[in-house]
Formats: sequence, structure tokens, C-alpha cells
Amino acid sequence: MSERKQSLGDKADGLVWGLVLISIGVVYLLAMNGVLPRDAMWAWWPLFVIAAGVGSLITARSPKKLGSAVTTLGIGAWLMIAANDWWNLGWNRSWPLALVAAGLGTLVEALAGMVWPKKEDGHVG
Repeated sequence: MSERKQSLGDKADGLVWGLVLISIGVVYLLAMNGVLPRDAMWAWWPLFVIAAGVGSLITARSPKKLGSAVTTLGIGAWLMIAANDWWNLGWNRSWPLALVAAGLGTLVEALAGMVWPKKEDGHVG
């Protein structure tokens, strides 16, 4: 039974990543053909990383996947801040935010591991 649940979780991850990749391809195709402005692509491309993090968060079935989703969201937020130079945090000044994102993911994974229901074999879900 646990193999079936794991398989469903892996399929959901594949679905999320497949949709993200299709979306990226369609947006770039539209931008290259003049339907979307190219300047908008440069400023907003990190939204694809954030969307992947949200999708991973929704499909998380274990503390490890939850921590990974939070890290992806954090990296997406860092990329958005750096790409748009928000708060005067461009690429050369914002790199510590990548460490913050990794730390947040690790912290969430550890906290989720404490409260996540355990399986019959004693392992965390």
C-alpha cells in the first residue's frame, strides 16, 4: 500500500513539473513571436520557479518533500527580488537570501518531521 502512495506522489510531482515546463515553453514561444513583451519575461521569469514551489507544496507527501517545496519557494522569491533589483538587492547583494531559502526549507522539514504522522513501520510518511 505504501508503494502505491509513493507512486501517486511521484506522479503528482511529475504532473506539476510537466505543467511548469509546458508553461515556460509556451510563454517563451509567445515572447519570441512578439505576442508578449520580452522585457516582461526578464522581470517575471522567477514566477515559474515560484509556481513549481507552490505545486510541490500542494503535492508534498512527506517532511522531506515539504522542506524541498519551501526551499523552492524561497529560491523563487530570491530570484524575483534579484531579477527586479527590489530593495536595492540585485544579484551581487542578494545571494545571502539563497542561504535563507535553504535554511527555511531545512527548518520546515525538521519541524514537519516532528509532527508528521508515522507509518506502521515507524518511518515518517
